[in-house]
Amino acid sequence: MQMRTDMSYYDQMNADTFWKIVKNEVDRQNTSFEWLYRKTGIPKGTFSSWKNRNVVPRADAAYRIAEVLGVSVEYLLTGRDTAGRVSNSPLEEIVETIIAFDTTDMASVKALVRAMAERYRPRSLPSPQER
Repeated sequence: MQMRTDMSYYDQMNADTFWKIVKNEVDRQNTSFEWLYRKTGIPKGTFSSWKNRNVVPRADAAYRIAEVLGVSVEYLLTGRDTAGRVSNSPLEEIVETIIAFDTTDMASVKALVRAMAERYRPRSLPSPQER
């Protein structure tokens, strides 16, 4: 029996899924692959090689990519996450929007959140200023 040296359909499918989801996450988070290279510490050439050869990175590299993107490796490989990841949740959308705010805007957002939090704090708990 001759050994096949090409990638199996299953491996190809996983690599296609992996890179499609990575690209979708990069786009969804309004960032770039350049940002992802820098944040993971994985050289751009290595990423390009993986993508061009359509291979899934080793587990440690896949984990770093997933961690930077804020998703699980399972999600990158399958599009599902049994840990309960909720894609496009309202909180994620808010974070994605405000992450690029400058310091003045961020101070305004913090003040608004503190003021709104006062409305929801149980009366028995002291406010941060009272502690």
